[in-house]
Amino acid sequence: MGKSIVIKNKELATIRERNKRKRLAGWLFFYLLLIFLFIYSFHGQTKKVNTLNFASGNLQLTTSKSKYTVGDTISYTLKNGFKQPITFINNCPNEPLYVYSWSNNSWVRIHDTANASACNNIPKQQTIAAGSSYTQNFNSWPNLFNKPGIYRIVGFASNYTEIPYADFKVLAKPVAPKVVTQTQVIIQKIITPIYVPVPSSGGGDSGGGGGGDH
Repeated sequence: MGKSIVIKNKELATIRERNKRKRLAGWLFFYLLLIFLFIYSFHGQTKKVNTLNFASGNLQLTTSKSKYTVGDTISYTLKNGFKQPITFINNCPNEPLYVYSWSNNSWVRIHDTANASACNNIPKQQTIAAGSSYTQNFNSWPNLFNKPGIYRIVGFASNYTEIPYADFKVLAKPVAPKVVTQTQVIIQKIITPIYVPVPSSGGGDSGGGGGGDH
């Protein structure tokens, strides 16, 4: 009788242990499933937000010249080397690209504001087709490069690890040589002839004296 009770207790303990393991395995599976669903959902939301995944390629930024003079038109070109179009947002009246000036051994960002009328002719978004280029200038922001120096323009793009930029110099306007006007005084000698009357010889005086003797 006592042995049968002991056996039953062991069986019950074994069954309880098995049930406990099953419950632990069930809860573990449940939590793993929740973690997997969370990761899958998070990844899906990230893909929705991350709308600018670029394919393989590059983005190039160049200027029309490497040296300019103060007052020159400074043009830049963005070339889309990707296999899909890219879109840039217009921030007018702010400058279209990031602009830096080399000062005290470091790059310092500078700003200028365009007139409101200038923004009317610039689209809010600029799309560059794959393999195409987009050229624009800084004429609407005349105070950016109004001093001689070294400048850098930078194009930032979301989800693009590289930073395309272009450096160039702005030189002072050449100073025109001063034209010195000299006044030349010309002295011309003018010779004026002087006429002096000369008395004639005395033939008339001797004739008058001879007639008085008669």
